[in-house]
Amino acid sequence: MKELLFEYDMHLDFEPPVEEHRFTLKCIPLSDERQLIKKLDVEVYPKEFLSADEDSFGNYSIYGYTKGKHDRFFARVRGCAQTGLAPSLPAKEAHRIGLFKYQTDFTRPGPAIQAFAERFADAIEKYEKMQQDRPELTLAIAMMHGLFENFSYVPGVTNVSTTAEEAMALGKGVCQDYAHILLSLCRMQKIPCRYVVGMLIGEGKSHAWVEVCSGGRWYALDPTNNLIVDDQHIKISAGRDYHDCIVSQGVFVGRTTQTQTVAVRVKEATVR
Repeated sequence: MKELLFEYDMHLDFEPPVEEHRFTLKCIPLSDERQLIKKLDVEVYPKEFLSADEDSFGNYSIYGYTKGKHDRFFARVRGCAQTGLAPSLPAKEAHRIGLFKYQTDFTRPGPAIQAFAERFADAIEKYEKMQQDRPELTLAIAMMHGLFENFSYVPGVTNVSTTAEEAMALGKGVCQDYAHILLSLCRMQKIPCRYVVGMLIGEGKSHAWVEVCSGGRWYALDPTNNLIVDDQHIKISAGRDYHDCIVSQGVFVGRTTQTQTVAVRVKEATVR
């Protein structure tokens, strides 16, 4: 268990200015069985109108509107989280789990992922015969280890639109790609799994990992770092893939060039 101080800063600069700006933000961590958000401060600019609610996946979402012209927009979230409180999260009703078994446009496998999945034929056969409580988790961990050993972390070769199949064909990518590929592999075996966005000690940006449902519980796996998530991660949101967890979405009036910068800082609180 750790107590983590976190800051999440997202800035948009517009040149020339825009107006009639409607936006949705998903950058607020919530308390659950695994983490307790002990302190939270949220600042949004500009903010002529703001409301908040949970989306269909249970993610805290801020909805806003700014009418006047502005050349910058930012969201700043700061707080303290107690992490590592439990090894897993309880799964909800079966009909809310089933949708996470199916591939999306980001995770749909092609020749590269199918060829990679064939390496796990023996593990899959064992999984199908397992009589233990969490066979899905056992197989997902095996596939995570295999992915870590055969995929390289290389920034700049993929982008937010890159699919799991495209990244697998390249053999390299970033945390989003690791997560999408593991989702694809798990869903090929009809294992419910979801994409997670959050923060991690030592990262300068947001981080992505995976949650796998096994034995009525959600277990978090970080394929980029080849580990079972413990107390160094702070969860922000979850969904079927990256698209369900986009931190900032918006529409506005005006022809402009926009530049986005994101800075994430997470450090362990000093014990006095």
